Amino acid sequence: MITLTTDFGYSDHYAGVMKGAILKINPTANIVDITHGVKRHSIRHASYILMSILDYFPENSIHVFVIDPGVGTDRKGIVAKMDRGYYVGPDNGILTLVKSRVQEVYEIKDRVNTSTFDGRDVFAPVAAELDMGIFTSLVKTDSFITYPLQNPVCSEEKLIGEVIHIDHFGNVITNIPKKCVKEGKVLHVEGFTMNVKHAYANAQKGELLALINSEDLLEFAVNQGSASELMKMDVGDKIEIKISETS
Repeated sequence: MITLTTDFGYSDHYAGVMKGAILKINPTANIVDITHGVKRHSIRHASYILMSILDYFPENSIHVFVIDPGVGTDRKGIVAKMDRGYYVGPDNGILTLVKSRVQEVYEIKDRVNTSTFDGRDVFAPVAAELDMGIFTSLVKTDSFITYPLQNPVCSEEKLIGEVIHIDHFGNVITNIPKKCVKEGKVLHVEGFTMNVKHAYANAQKGELLALINSEDLLEFAVNQGSASELMKMDVGDKIEIKISETS
C-alpha cells in the first residue's frame, strides 16, 4: 500500500500525475490519498500528519510526502524505514515527530531529475519499486534532518511544551502527552483559564476547554469555535501551563 500526502491542493494535476507515475511502474499498487491540503510549504504540518497516520495502515505501507520547499536544491531525497512502514520524501524535517521510530535511513541515489517535480520523477517511482520489494538507488546514511522542538516537561504544578499543530477547526494541539494531564484539573496558560474535559460537548458553546485528543496529546479547543483565534497561538509557540484544582 502507498499513501500520498502533499501540499499540491486539489485544482491542479500534480497529485494525479504522481499516481500515474506509480501505476506505470506498479499497475496493481493500492494508493490511498491522505491529503493534498497540507499548508503550503509547512514541514511541521506534514510532520504531524505522518505521526498521526503511522499506526492505522498495514505494517509495510509506504508513505510518500511531498511538502518540499527545497525542491531543485541539494537537499537529499530519502527513504526511512520505521518500526511501522516507510517514509519516502525530502530530507527536510518531516521525520521530526517520529524520529524515535526511525530504524534505518537511505539516501535516494542515481535518479537524475532535471525538472522541478521530484514527487513525480523521484519519489513516486521509488515508492512504486519499494511496494514491489525492489530496493534500488538507495544508499544507507547515518542521519536525517529534524527541526527544533521543545521537549515536554511535566510536573504536578506545571507543564511545558510546544504547539505542534493547528487543525482545520482551530484546535491548538501540543506535544504534551496524555500521561501528564488529568481530567478535572484547571489549566492556566497565556492569561486563559480552562478546565480539562473529556469531550468538546462537555463545554458550553463558545467555551474554551482542554482535552486529550485522538493522538493522546493535550489540546486546547473552543466548543464550536476556534481556540487558535481566541488564544492567538500558532505552530511553534512555546507554552508554559500552570495546574490547579480550582480556577
